Amino acid sequence: MKKERFEQRLFRIFAQAGYPPIRILTVTPEEMVEIPGVTVPEIRAVLCVQNKVLDEPNTVRKGRLVAELMKAAEKGDVSHEWRPDDGTEN
Repeated sequence: MKKERFEQRLFRIFAQAGYPPIRILTVTPEEMVEIPGVTVPEIRAVLCVQNKVLDEPNTVRKGRLVAELMKAAEKGDVSHEWRPDDGTEN
């Protein structure tokens, strides 16, 4: 049995709960604890992404990050690899 990647599992759990992938940027911790199967590390990962994207002081870069996530969500590309801790700029 092939192990499911962390990002794929996170997107799958959100989809099963009826949330579109882009909703990861706006879902609250209170809503996340109500999602069946979500774990504390997954909640922390979502909060990390939210903080990284939404607290970005450079609005142009913030827009690019949000656009990149939305494009991946529209394509259904759950293997999209955006790592919030890689420290690189696009």
